[in-house]
Amino acid sequence: MSNQVQLHAETRLQHGKGASGRLRKQGKVPGILYGYRVEPQAVTVDALALLASLRTEAGANVLIRLEVEGDTHLTVARDLTRHPVRGDALHVDFIAVDKDSQISVEVPIHFVDEEETVDDQGVVNVILYTVTLLAKPLEVPNYLELSLAGLEIGDVRRVEDLRELLPEGAEFDIDPERTVVTINAPVSEAELEALEESAGIEEDEPELVGDEGVAPDDEVPAADGGA
Repeated sequence: MSNQVQLHAETRLQHGKGASGRLRKQGKVPGILYGYRVEPQAVTVDALALLASLRTEAGANVLIRLEVEGDTHLTVARDLTRHPVRGDALHVDFIAVDKDSQISVEVPIHFVDEEETVDDQGVVNVILYTVTLLAKPLEVPNYLELSLAGLEIGDVRRVEDLRELLPEGAEFDIDPERTVVTINAPVSEAELEALEESAGIEEDEPELVGDEGVAPDDEVPAADGGA
């Protein structure tokens, strides 16, 4: 089930792009706290502490006990914005949740026993790496483990096949008929070429123009020297 971590936050009094930039230079991340029984308020947290809290086995679904001005709120971090190059955390939302009410979460699927499929030639084709669940915050699983043992070419596993892995009271927030994984027959070189041809994929070949591969509009400089 989801881990819980403690994180300290401070009330953020200054707003705007300039103020947020100054906070980031100080190693802090601006954010917003809102949700269950909480008046929306601007906060800041330590950047390193925030990233460390999201590196537990629960990942993005970790429950954060956010302490603000002496009050502690059970929250989940959402809409974490990162710098496109450096990866620094730029902004985060903390959503306060009720431990007795379901929330929607993306839970990873871990595929195991791939080497125990019936046909060694079968190709495992993963369609979904996560599944969306509705579950109480304290009962959110870190992941769902799906065994591929005994599967053979042509077999399919759908979201519905994960139902027995759900914690009590949890339910899918996704079409249960969605395909999770299939076992496909290997594609031969000839079949691959046929597929590429039907898709209009052709090998690009360099096009030479003129006798020496020089385009007609190219200017060839005259040789230096006298007659």
